[in-house]
Amino acid sequence: MTRNELKELWFSIPKQVNKKEMKVIVVDINGGFYKITTDVEGYYSSSTQSGYGDNVLNTVLDRIKVNDGVNDLSEYKLIIK
Repeated sequence: MTRNELKELWFSIPKQVNKKEMKVIVVDINGGFYKITTDVEGYYSSSTQSGYGDNVLNTVLDRIKVNDGVNDLSEYKLIIK
């Protein structure tokens, strides 16, 4: 299969219509890390930050309070494990 055939096949895959947006921050207090997942139409991102120990929840709450105009984490669902 050629590169162009693969490209045509890839772009012919139907897109998911009425996709439910997912914006979640999962905080693992025992592990000392948090994971931010953004899954919206046309964009997916997931990142994990670790090394915070017992301060992980305070770190996440501080990040939610700070709205830098790019990443408004106040719209995200917060899950604490």
